[in-house]
Amino acid sequence: MERAQAQTPSRLFDRMRRLFLPKTAMARTPIGSGDIPLQELSLALAESTDLLTELPVLLQPLENALNLEGESRLLLALTLPGRAEASLIQTPRAQLPVGLPAFLRYQLSHAFGELERNHPLLISLPGSPLKMHLHALPVSGLDTALILLSERAPSAATAQRVEAIAAALARGLSIWHAQQLALEEAISHERRAHAAELHDSLAQILGYLRLTTSRLDARCSKCNQPELQALAADLSQQTKHAYRLMRDLISSARLTLEGGSLHSALSCAVNEFEQRSALVFELDNRCHALEPDENTAIQMVMIAREAICNAVRHAHASHLRVQLLPTPQGGLQLRIEDNGQGITPSRKRGDSFGLGIMQERAARIGAHITIGERPGGGTRIELTLERIKP
Repeated sequence: MERAQAQTPSRLFDRMRRLFLPKTAMARTPIGSGDIPLQELSLALAESTDLLTELPVLLQPLENALNLEGESRLLLALTLPGRAEASLIQTPRAQLPVGLPAFLRYQLSHAFGELERNHPLLISLPGSPLKMHLHALPVSGLDTALILLSERAPSAATAQRVEAIAAALARGLSIWHAQQLALEEAISHERRAHAAELHDSLAQILGYLRLTTSRLDARCSKCNQPELQALAADLSQQTKHAYRLMRDLISSARLTLEGGSLHSALSCAVNEFEQRSALVFELDNRCHALEPDENTAIQMVMIAREAICNAVRHAHASHLRVQLLPTPQGGLQLRIEDNGQGITPSRKRGDSFGLGIMQERAARIGAHITIGERPGGGTRIELTLERIKP
């Protein structure tokens, strides 16, 4: 009897490629004066390993085929997972005027929510005859749009060509994004498997050593040998530290959203630490209606747990507050503050690894994190997610 094989990311990619690009995958779709391989474009995007580097080259023949005049340009706006703002992809042919890319990104931060499929959005650029014609790309989970910069409204033929290009880009990016999600799921599955192995092997050994070295420390404390007492105490402390790190590593690899939402998972985390420490905890949740996607929520909970753990161990605080606040842009801000000793140079060095981990997790979800002093004394950590993708 043959064993059922798990669907690997490469198998999933092959299935999606056959689904989106059946039989005509290598066919050329004429869109004007040039013969542009739109199906090959979709396939190239789907197989991309460095999207931001490869996209400008892929856009070049498309821009050439549109026969754009003067300062007209064909651009692609794309907000990748783990990025706070949109990346503006332009062809290598010519660079945009200084200041224009920043202005376009600012406009896009507000325009993505107004874009609808088959309804291009027109935005005038102040101080310039150029107008921005935005065409939404229907890619689930990604904010992306094709931009035509032109002084005049495109002709019916040009608009039809742009729509064909947009459809090809959407097909390729949809497969690419699904491939990335499959890879992330495979990595998460592998981490959970390793966590289970660590729990059943190394964690058990460290647990035994922690108890044994603790008993050894207690016995040595009664003897009249200071050097042996210091050695046993250090051995006990280091073993406890190794065991705690192992438990944290296993917990981070196996973490899921308790209760199925960010709000319930934060509440569970606060309750857990409250039972394990003498601090007074306060949870202030002011945005129950806002819920990010599961991956974003998990990363936010992990950052909260790391921040709370650091405060419990090193802050010498008596009170810790966890707040979930709405932002003016419709996003979320996670604020964690304590009334302890603040970020001293020695504490910053000791927590540097944990602080770096929090910054890396924030970057993965496109959030901004600040770590500094709390007004009145203590430490304040703020994680800001400007936009939420449900």
